[in-house]
Amino acid sequence: MQLSKAILLFMIFVVGCSPYPRYRTDGASQPHRPAVKSSKQSINPKIKFGQILQSYLGRPYLGRSKTDPGLDCSLFTSEVYKKYNKTRLPRTVADQFKTGQPVARNKLRFGDLVFFKTDRKKVSHVGIYMDYDEFMHASSSNGIVITSMKNKYWSKRYIGARRVVE
Repeated sequence: MQLSKAILLFMIFVVGCSPYPRYRTDGASQPHRPAVKSSKQSINPKIKFGQILQSYLGRPYLGRSKTDPGLDCSLFTSEVYKKYNKTRLPRTVADQFKTGQPVARNKLRFGDLVFFKTDRKKVSHVGIYMDYDEFMHASSSNGIVITSMKNKYWSKRYIGARRVVE
């Protein structure tokens, strides 16, 4: 029994003192790593669109900052779609309301334009639908924000949606 313990200790000692230590600082025995092929993988369009939208969160409303030029609602939607897939939207809310295909409220999808009547005009505000009855838009008091379409103010003023990208 003692002999087997002695042999076991000797084996641990021999293995532990091998000429190739596990961790080297000289880099001489780095494991071979196969070359990684650089392949352009396409990013999921929803993720790309979401990243663009996220980059706008918190930006000020047009004219509310001395350091950041700010955005109004139709400039916000125009810039997002231009960055996403070079889609050029008209500059005004009324003209954007004429762009793309009409979408029923119960058929809204991420990225659809949603329109509201916030003053006497027929259509005066636009945002981008985010799913779960939320939309992202340029609020005159808070800048670029995400708001629930179930909010009493917005639910009363919703007048339609348009799909500009499939």
